Amino acid sequence: MNTLITPVILAGGIGSRLWPLSRQAMPKQFLPLLSENTSLLQSTLARVSGNQFSNAILVCNEQHRFIAAEQSEQARPQAILLEPQGKNTAPAIALAAYYALQNGITGPMLVMPADHHIEDFNKLIKQLKSAAELAIQGKIVTFAITPTGPHTGYGYIKQGAAITNTGCFDVAQFKEKPNLDTATRYLAQGGYSWNSGMFLFTPTVYLKELARFAPKIATSVEQAAKFTKDLGFTRPHKSALESCPNDSIDYAILERSNNVVVMPVDLKWSDVGSFSSLDRLTKKDENGNSLNANYMAQKSTNNLVINEAEHTIATLGVSDLAIIHTHDATLIASQHELDSLPLLLKQIATTQADKLNHHQVVFRPWGNYRTLVEGTGFKVKKITVNSGAKLSTQRHQYRAEHWVVVSGIADVCINKQAYTLTHDQSCYIAAQQIHSLANNQKELLIVIEVQTGAVLDENDIERFDDKYGRD
Repeated sequence: MNTLITPVILAGGIGSRLWPLSRQAMPKQFLPLLSENTSLLQSTLARVSGNQFSNAILVCNEQHRFIAAEQSEQARPQAILLEPQGKNTAPAIALAAYYALQNGITGPMLVMPADHHIEDFNKLIKQLKSAAELAIQGKIVTFAITPTGPHTGYGYIKQGAAITNTGCFDVAQFKEKPNLDTATRYLAQGGYSWNSGMFLFTPTVYLKELARFAPKIATSVEQAAKFTKDLGFTRPHKSALESCPNDSIDYAILERSNNVVVMPVDLKWSDVGSFSSLDRLTKKDENGNSLNANYMAQKSTNNLVINEAEHTIATLGVSDLAIIHTHDATLIASQHELDSLPLLLKQIATTQADKLNHHQVVFRPWGNYRTLVEGTGFKVKKITVNSGAKLSTQRHQYRAEHWVVVSGIADVCINKQAYTLTHDQSCYIAAQQIHSLANNQKELLIVIEVQTGAVLDENDIERFDDKYGRD
């Protein structure tokens, strides 16, 4: 393959069907759901690290920029494009297409969601040469997965006439997610594949089809494609996207264009879109229960158990349950009722919306913090500061803070008085004292912060100096 493929990784989803693991502040693509140390995003980036590919263009929500930057650091994406708000896949891909053209990239782009699981991606790589030739000829190639069963959670693509010597077919029709009887009929008839959400096309072709079939999106994104850069991120013009329609590539282009072809690929693939799909991917014991060091089972079968924290779960005499435990919420559901999870989330949203949005770990440009425990008048955090990073010089009106160094060396400044703290040393910052915390060493700095006061709100921060340009 002479022309490098440019991966475009879409990391803007929320993954609400995996609550309470996946939340607005920490969606599923950033979670290590199928590996102890590797998130779905990191696995996706690793798939496209071969010499067939240039460095990826990563598209994510502005809210997740620091998580995305940290998790993609090793892959070194050529750009992290920030969406001010999610507008679905059609505008997100258009932003990447404009960025590509403005940076001299005219060859095929491989568009992939960041949150899918693929075991044998090499099968798709082997078919890329043929797909790239069609893309260069002006086609939009959509990759479809050879079905392994009558799945009702995926859309289907019906194949039309074969395109000689390409492994591709004309698209006869896109089908919505079917019921079980319809999906069973599709498999019996043959010629149907699962819509994977992976595509290959040149940026010019994509933008041309977008202008033809979704002109409002095309106009909004063209106006937004006046990119600016800060802190290594690439930002479109925010106001131009406010009126941009919210639409997927499927509805905006694929189902209308006669320029789309389908390439079936026999991959072990899942969109990891629900606990049911996650259950099919997890390792099991001889009774079908999750293999989990903190899960004990007696007289129990076919249970999916996930512990986000070091918390022991034991089941006795129960079957077909999904038990999902996190730091502040636990879901216990019949596996046969998981399709009704959105109804439960609507109920939770009426009284405890913070449980849908917030996550225990919050990422910042300097590192992250994890809330360990909180109650009336106090909060305890674990603060991790990256090498060479510094928190802003700031002041709090209503809270005091006590910092204890767990590991590393902390450079602290309180009311212009400098201190260097090492393991097991601490300092106290009274309310209204101006202070800062920095890590000037090569290793991570870990600090336990104990906050006390009547108001323990992240809005109680008055910044005087910040190397990351925050207000």
